[in-house]
Amino acid sequence: MASDLAWPALRDCLHTYATLTGAAVDTWHDGLELRVPRASLRVQKQESSLTVSGRRAAWLPPTPRVPLPVPEKAEEVWRTAAALTGLMEAGLPLPGPALETLLAALEHESWLIATLACDLLNRTGVPGVPEFVRAHGLTPAVPGSGSTGGNGTFTEVWEARISVDEYALFEATHPGYAVQMVELGHMILAHAPFLPDAVLDVGSGPGLPTVMLAEMFPDAHIDAVEPSPAAFPHLLRNTSGHAVTAHRTGITDFSGRRDYPVTVSVGASHHMDTRMFLRGLKEHTAPGGLVIVADEMIAPFSSDAERAQAVIDHHFAYIDEALAHVPVAELPPVEQRRLLALLDKDRRTPALLPALLEETRRDREFPTTAHGGPWQRVRFCVLELEALVAGVDYDVERKTWVENFLTLARDEGLEPVAHRRVHATVGGRDLDAGTHVVALRNPIPAPETSRTL
Repeated sequence: MASDLAWPALRDCLHTYATLTGAAVDTWHDGLELRVPRASLRVQKQESSLTVSGRRAAWLPPTPRVPLPVPEKAEEVWRTAAALTGLMEAGLPLPGPALETLLAALEHESWLIATLACDLLNRTGVPGVPEFVRAHGLTPAVPGSGSTGGNGTFTEVWEARISVDEYALFEATHPGYAVQMVELGHMILAHAPFLPDAVLDVGSGPGLPTVMLAEMFPDAHIDAVEPSPAAFPHLLRNTSGHAVTAHRTGITDFSGRRDYPVTVSVGASHHMDTRMFLRGLKEHTAPGGLVIVADEMIAPFSSDAERAQAVIDHHFAYIDEALAHVPVAELPPVEQRRLLALLDKDRRTPALLPALLEETRRDREFPTTAHGGPWQRVRFCVLELEALVAGVDYDVERKTWVENFLTLARDEGLEPVAHRRVHATVGGRDLDAGTHVVALRNPIPAPETSRTL
């Protein structure tokens, strides 16, 4: 029995307990709720009794375990990727034979391996370009190609700001691009309950990360979700040789299965409202399943001005790295002009960026495929500048900082299990700006239990 006199005393006692344990507490006139990260306790005063109910997730924080084995069909890809990432971690300078191996790896049939070699070569001072990029069927691109310009939907706005066709060709020269995919693969092996037979890939774009995922997990069928009418034809072409089904839709409209053991997204979270994005991923992931998001995050900010500067600093860090070793004299004249404009640090202010973008966008015809200079790196940086300006305008680039992303993930019921900044742009902390990979768990809900005292 609980008298009116006993209830205030019990409530005060529970408040003291909450203070001692660091639990959050909500109180109302005839009840209260204590909350800790993975459980809650509710006490509700009835007319002549107390009802105590508890709720907790049915899974525990991750504990060290033996990672899943790499798929047998992909052993060579995993082994080569481990060797290349090992060279990155060992630092410079590289021994002569390693440099020769990297140059040969640019022609590897695996897009993951060729892109890793491209990134590592650039760090050594050799601005390499993967052979699959050089050999791509190049056609002139027009800013906004694929956009119908009709009803102002998000996809149309994005394609009006960033040349999707060029992005499909040159994104493999993006610093850190393949490294994030290797880390994503390791997180699947470390935290997935089993080797996935099905994966949902959200925001696949033209399909480069989707192909890399298929190379690492060839036994998994991948459903690739991409709403862009310009990116979708590239996605179909790039993934045609893999176990991939492409769906031209957004995650909020996707009507596919809701029990994927693994859901991933690479470079897409900042293109839409973060809460809606996370909610869509959770909705299609099985209870106990894994959600992995790889994307660019910027430095923390508390005002529009701070955010704009964080976007500028972040994107120009990628641009400077991509262009650091490009020899101006080996470029066609129009690309020389573009390169010098992109490297002019006096033009990197919010007021001057639109004019800089307009200048670098001019004369977008492609050089002949016979031209050997790494002009593709320059054209990638034009795309990075397009993304930068769109990010400052906050219309199609909604980048946030990683701590805020993790908070929003928790708010949407996803529990972080692993995080790593795989490529730094600004700041020395793991939580500062750069390319991040985050693993989240969709917890298994436990049935609510109650007991009447």
